[in-house]
Amino acid sequence: MLRCLPIDVRLLTPGQLECGSCAICAARSKLNYPFDRDLKNSDELVVALENLIEANTPFKCERTTVHKNPDVVVVKHNGRKILVCRVEAKMLEGFAFMKAESLLPDKLKPKETLVVDLPKLIHYFECLQVDLRERGRNIPIFLVWKFDRPCADIGGITVFQNLIELKKIYDARGLARYFGRATVASDMRDGVKMGITDKYHFSLRECRPIEELIPAIMSALPL
Repeated sequence: MLRCLPIDVRLLTPGQLECGSCAICAARSKLNYPFDRDLKNSDELVVALENLIEANTPFKCERTTVHKNPDVVVVKHNGRKILVCRVEAKMLEGFAFMKAESLLPDKLKPKETLVVDLPKLIHYFECLQVDLRERGRNIPIFLVWKFDRPCADIGGITVFQNLIELKKIYDARGLARYFGRATVASDMRDGVKMGITDKYHFSLRECRPIEELIPAIMSALPL
């Protein structure tokens, strides 16, 4: 089950975002980013999102056929197929980015950081423009993060945000949210770099509880 409430991430205080004394997350990376495992777990989140959407709206979900586009295409069948919105699933596993405050000029707390691959984020922005140009209207893109980190209080919550709102942050903050990590062995497959090392960060406090996703989708299609 995807849930966030009773936690409202928009109301989290700096004190609530301070890491405690659990010491589960280390300041030094293990330099292991298992590409195949991440794909599997992300797909499980996609399935959960598809089930959530189809159980609570009159719409159907389809997987994208365009490389790098958001995972899910939400459509309405009404004599013809109408694109309602797009949804991208992001599974945040493992440990928090413990050096976030020291390495990001914006000094996000490690506990609040949400990450997205920068090339994918740029492509999502481009997808917005393509949809507007080809379909004549804005097609919302919703990014969904499952915060599957070991935090005792907020671990397991799921949040989302409209890409339009994330683009406002990107345009305003620019490189203050960017970090490029080192390439490691697990990024490589048969001599080809598969892992993406250019990362962009948002905050939990800039997102909305997953419980608000269905109303957002329902309002995405013009009457």
